[in-house]
Amino acid sequence: MLPPDDLLSMDAVRDPQGFFKRLREHDPAFWSNRHKVWILTGYHDVERIFQDRSMSTAQGIGALRKRMMAEHAELLKHAMSLLDGWMLFNDPPVHTRLRDPVRRSFSPAMVDRLVPRIERHAKTLLDGIKEKGEVDIVSGFAQPLTAMVICDLLGIELREREFLREWARDFGKLIYGASSRSQDYLNSVARAGDVFFERFRDRIAEKRASPSDDLLSLLLTASTAERWTEAEIIGACSMLLFAGHDTTSALLGSGVRAMLQHPDQLIRLRADLSLMPDAVEELLRFDGPSKTFIRVPVAPIEIGGHEIAAGQNLWLGILAADHDPAVFAEPERLNLRRSPNPHIAFGAGIHFCLGSALARSEAKVAFTGLLEQFPKLRLVEREHRWSPTVVDRFLLELPVHLN
Repeated sequence: MLPPDDLLSMDAVRDPQGFFKRLREHDPAFWSNRHKVWILTGYHDVERIFQDRSMSTAQGIGALRKRMMAEHAELLKHAMSLLDGWMLFNDPPVHTRLRDPVRRSFSPAMVDRLVPRIERHAKTLLDGIKEKGEVDIVSGFAQPLTAMVICDLLGIELREREFLREWARDFGKLIYGASSRSQDYLNSVARAGDVFFERFRDRIAEKRASPSDDLLSLLLTASTAERWTEAEIIGACSMLLFAGHDTTSALLGSGVRAMLQHPDQLIRLRADLSLMPDAVEELLRFDGPSKTFIRVPVAPIEIGGHEIAAGQNLWLGILAADHDPAVFAEPERLNLRRSPNPHIAFGAGIHFCLGSALARSEAKVAFTGLLEQFPKLRLVEREHRWSPTVVDRFLLELPVHLN
């Protein structure tokens, strides 16, 4: 009997690890009739496809983009043009041309310089909620913190963070694959594209006239040699803002939830905060912010005894791979001392996340601040709601008692 294969079902959204486990036990390379894709759930298969440079990411979004532009070209022209600068939706050599300037500009030294600012922002936010009995960690701490940090990174004024949060919500409907048939979807995505394009065309002009040491100024200089178009520059900004805000805030929310649901591990961490770097890695593995990445083979390929045709979509199960018992002992147990921990929450290969160091720094600062300031932090007893999408793993809210 085939296991359920609808990744958008309530059970799969609530417990994707359990959903993936059932698929893996049946067949690690599973053909989903529901989604018309191959879902890969074994660590070695997923890691192999990540490392395979012949795999296409451009084809994964290309069909949607082609259809949307055919039906709504004028309405969505700016929203779709933003994707020109998203390196992860492009294949080499375009991918290389888009990635290299970001890689050169987004240096470890830049991340190190941001850490004191991250600490100040975290303290400000935590001080602002300390008198409250109950707070939503997602909207009251995780999202504001990551928005403030990404504004600092790009050299944007902090007052833009509210715009960023609203924009990420609307543009996320395109990135995360909400229904593309409704007028609400079209209007939200179109508005997000139009507003972002207009605002960042002005920001870029300001940075060209008066550059600084922020990432946007450095990126403008580095991208000149690669002859980036204006759409590619603005699109790259949208990618950095979206990934830096949305994905990292998702990690903070799910990480707090996991710690509070495992009090034995939390007690160990509170007793020795030097364990925080290992703890962050385990929280990324245990319930990270990405469920699936998409790849498309450009030639026939064999996986797990299956012949997969060129052009068929592969959904790489990130959470599934990071819970594969062939690689991780007791994968369903949170172990904040786990070592080694070769998780692939940030992907692998040429599309490995360039912002991984920043995300790790934000998580270490955020979790440390929360645990130090609120020693009696605990979850409000309420069912947790998650974003109902295929790609991400994002809590819609996480209410907690602070004291």
